Amino acid sequence: MPGKDVAEATLKAIADPVRPGDLLSSGRVSGLVVRDEGGVGLVLGVEDLARAAAQALESRIDKALKLAGFSSVRVIQTADRSDGPAPKGSAVPGVAHIIGVGAGKGGVGKSTIAVALALALKRRGLKVGLLDADIQGPSVHILLGIKERARATADKRLIPLESHGLKMLGMGVMADPDKAVAWRGPMVAGAMVQMATVADWGQLDVLVVDLPPGTGDIHLSLAQKLAPSGALVVTTPQALARADARRAVAFFEQLQVPVLGVVMNMAGMAMPDGQVLHPFGQPPADSGLGAEVIANLPLDPAVVAASDAGAPMETGAVAAGLDKVAAQIVRQLGV
Repeated sequence: MPGKDVAEATLKAIADPVRPGDLLSSGRVSGLVVRDEGGVGLVLGVEDLARAAAQALESRIDKALKLAGFSSVRVIQTADRSDGPAPKGSAVPGVAHIIGVGAGKGGVGKSTIAVALALALKRRGLKVGLLDADIQGPSVHILLGIKERARATADKRLIPLESHGLKMLGMGVMADPDKAVAWRGPMVAGAMVQMATVADWGQLDVLVVDLPPGTGDIHLSLAQKLAPSGALVVTTPQALARADARRAVAFFEQLQVPVLGVVMNMAGMAMPDGQVLHPFGQPPADSGLGAEVIANLPLDPAVVAASDAGAPMETGAVAAGLDKVAAQIVRQLGV
């Protein structure tokens, strides 16, 4: 199975269409990732290429890498982000850092973890906001017990709602909660960017963004337009969930968004007799996710009940685990 050295050699053999040198030396290609199953992914900067030229170059890369022995090739074109190092601060005025909370698949408790992380960061004395970027399936307002609708200032700036010491905004507090949002991908991504940039967040140390499941337009827009400081990936121990989480980790790496760690959620449930059940499987010694597992959190029925009641728990094993995650993130970001 070919490795990263083969991928690099293949790309070095392709001359850049307009810049001096090959695709690597010109800075055209970044975020090169080779996966265990024989696939390869990369970010292709196309800001100085016409659409037809960019498509032709992508096709050439795809063909060359497959001829080199790779089973699949994923190319992400970007014209919105420079090839230089990621910015230290976010692209949202007044917001020092943005952290995306994502998952390769739904049903792993990602939104619950996003809320719990925001509360854990708040407990460390930080000013924290929470953006529900799951436009078509918002749930953060339910988890926080928010029933009001968001309003706007006279100059059309959105006013985030406040609950449990957090500033929050999302489609769940802007649209009719009983109606589906039947929008195409670009409209959904645009709504996320608008909520982030048009809202009057004031001064925030961290804005936590609860991303929808998978890897799509919203994730691309977050990386390309909002300059996040990092991403946290949520999974369960189940092999199916871990496979999707591995792809999510690789996706963020391709977009040059630092993966701050992986949270293994619902990793065991304590019974009254002292036994621990593992309904989603036992956390493996080697997760094979491509990023460090920084927390194994239990499945706690009390957390489920509190979430349904809109009164998120700030004590217990899950909250304690997120306190450690928050402490590590604070150290990584230097806030």
